[in-house]
Amino acid sequence: MIKLAFLFHITSLQAGICTTGITYMRIRHNIKLFGKLIFLSTLFLGASGYLYAQSIPQMPIKPSYQNALEYTWFQKEVLQSKLLSDMETMKSWEHEGYGTLTLSDEKSFKGKSSILIASPTKGATITSGRPWGVSSAIYTVSGEDWSDWNRISYSIYPDLPGFKVVSISMVFHNDGEEKVPGPYDRNGLNYQVLENQKWNKVYWEIEHLGRDKVTGVEIRYRLQGNEPGATDTAKYYIDELYLEKVKPDYYEGWGVAPGFIAHNNVGYSIGFPKVALVSNLPVSEFSLIDISTNETVLQKSIERTETPIGKFNVLDFSNFEKEGTYLLKTGDIHTKPFKIGTFENIYRSTIIKTINLFYTLRCGDDIPGVHSVCHRDWIGVHDDLSVIINGGWHDAGDLSQGLGNTAAATYSMFLLGNNIRESDPVLSARLIKEAKWGLDWMLKTRLKDGARFSFSTMDFWTDGIIGTIDDVPSTARINTQESFYCAKTEAMAAMVLMDAEPILANLVLNVAKEDWDIAMANIRRSGLDLYGAIVSSSVGLYEATADEKYKNAAIEFGDSIIACQQQNNLADDILLKGFFYRNTKKKDIQHYSHKSSEQEPIVALVQLCKTFPKHPDKGNWENAIRTYADYYKKITAYTDPYFMIPAGIYDITKARDEIEEEQIEGGVKLNDRYYLKSFPTWTSFRGNSGTTLSQSKGLAAIAKYLGDKDLLFLSSRVLDWHLGLNPFNQSLMYGEGYRYAGQYSVTSGNLVGGLPVGIQSHFNRDVPYWPPENCYNWKEIWVFPSSRWLWLLTDLYQ
Repeated sequence: MIKLAFLFHITSLQAGICTTGITYMRIRHNIKLFGKLIFLSTLFLGASGYLYAQSIPQMPIKPSYQNALEYTWFQKEVLQSKLLSDMETMKSWEHEGYGTLTLSDEKSFKGKSSILIASPTKGATITSGRPWGVSSAIYTVSGEDWSDWNRISYSIYPDLPGFKVVSISMVFHNDGEEKVPGPYDRNGLNYQVLENQKWNKVYWEIEHLGRDKVTGVEIRYRLQGNEPGATDTAKYYIDELYLEKVKPDYYEGWGVAPGFIAHNNVGYSIGFPKVALVSNLPVSEFSLIDISTNETVLQKSIERTETPIGKFNVLDFSNFEKEGTYLLKTGDIHTKPFKIGTFENIYRSTIIKTINLFYTLRCGDDIPGVHSVCHRDWIGVHDDLSVIINGGWHDAGDLSQGLGNTAAATYSMFLLGNNIRESDPVLSARLIKEAKWGLDWMLKTRLKDGARFSFSTMDFWTDGIIGTIDDVPSTARINTQESFYCAKTEAMAAMVLMDAEPILANLVLNVAKEDWDIAMANIRRSGLDLYGAIVSSSVGLYEATADEKYKNAAIEFGDSIIACQQQNNLADDILLKGFFYRNTKKKDIQHYSHKSSEQEPIVALVQLCKTFPKHPDKGNWENAIRTYADYYKKITAYTDPYFMIPAGIYDITKARDEIEEEQIEGGVKLNDRYYLKSFPTWTSFRGNSGTTLSQSKGLAAIAKYLGDKDLLFLSSRVLDWHLGLNPFNQSLMYGEGYRYAGQYSVTSGNLVGGLPVGIQSHFNRDVPYWPPENCYNWKEIWVFPSSRWLWLLTDLYQ
């Protein structure tokens, strides 16, 4: 039996935890004051005037190229190189797909000619919302062993007049022991955003790929349409394809990348743990240096620790509480500068950059450098009704629309904006402004019977003309769970907007009531996710209306949530309890592979405790959340010192196939039936940002309610993980911190504030995997983790 324990390095720190909840009357009182402040700001300074410019940068925000991982790749020393093709002949080149592949003397990076891919941007027949196909230039190889080489590079000139964003992809083909592309984890596919109408240098490290029997290198253009006024013919000139050998990036394992100090790139909050990590360094001390004076302000011994995931050197400076900008140094390595300050001072920039992400993902708006007003011909149909459904936010690296994600993001923005209305009115106003953009789409695309467009697939630009080949109609339906999410969001919006915009607020509140009624009338099957949605929406509507029917529903389905919980030890030799099953039958443990609603039922129980503190069932609700919190405190000890929240307990008797069985067995064996896994079981949809941020949100809600500082610290560790305190010392938020990698957002480009689907595991292993290639969906921008980022901050950010 594995010993279960939970220890933080620091337990003596204090954290100010506010336990006050949102109430209808308090919102009304404070929004009135908030509205006056914003009105005066607008009257004297203008809605986008000096006050805004002073505190919030102009959007779209431009990233620092020098802080991007791509910049470091360009600086790498090439130890050996081999020219595969100088593009002076077509030897070894083949073409597949649309368009043509020719030798061209129009442009060349070096020499007299280049290889030219010329392709239409659209096909001749309607698609399902995905690109029409590809046009590929394939450099063919006769089964060569490239094991001694680990990077490919080439030069490329995209010529697409009128395009604001262009990209290209590469596919690596190996037919040896490890086939590439991979069967389900999409290894061997890499996307690169390019600068239009100039020569670009593309580098792709392939250390992580099988390359013992290489059959080809493919350079691929995907037909993704064009905006009105842009060219309908794509041209890519390609020159000088090289095979290279470089010092490879670290891409798999729990140990810290050699030569780096893994740390929160943005900074550390006063009153919270401050820890950095290194691996395999023969040093015993570290220094904290104030960069304003270049003085050492702290010198301390490095702590050695061994945990279930390995041996680590821990740089713990939690007791240092002076605000400023610092760097850490040990031996010959040091970090880049980071801040120590209040939580708000450290994380305000992440909120701004997350707003920037949503702004740049706006559909139907003119976003400078990204796209013009788009998708005017995107139609949604329902029976004999139709509506234009552009608006809201593009959902991901493609241009699709998702109702559930829109509702979640809109809710988080309204809630966080409301929470900081007095402490930071400018940022609050910007959050609420962006939230209203999402709310407008939710109202615009809602039909009279409550039907909505749950997910609308769109992965290309359209011509804006209804009736042409690129129209992709979407069909509306009533999704019960999403209707509850919408009702919750609308109730929150109504409360926040009631004093400043009473007409809109009352309209939205009426829609929320209708959505709730429609959802209750359309319940066809039950389960934990649905119970959480019902309770959260019911509590929200009760706060907005004081109608007892919402209170009664919230309490009834709160009991259903508890009925899904494991409230006794799982087994005699597994002293764990508190997790949830999918439904009250308790046969299948609740798990998610990449996109999670794990916070929903536990946040719902916290809402019940806060909203109905004198109810007789409060003891049951509190017992459930305490048991849940204790479970996570115990299992997160397995990923010490990162404290990345594990995926949880898996039952091997429930494995769907041999692949899932192998993945479960890759975890920590608790007994013959149960295993503890750090990463979920998954197939092609991979990445754990959505799961860990959702779990952390649930824990933060409990911590805030109970005043549990250890649990609060635990929930905040997910922020450290995403901002660089991970094995790869990379910030996962694009444009924030350092060493952020390009993300799959090939139509909109790399967007500041973007969070990817998340770090995954390789094949069936259960350790972090983050190679230097860019592909959907694990490195794809999804709004899902970004909405969870904001929602988590509503409990941490005061």
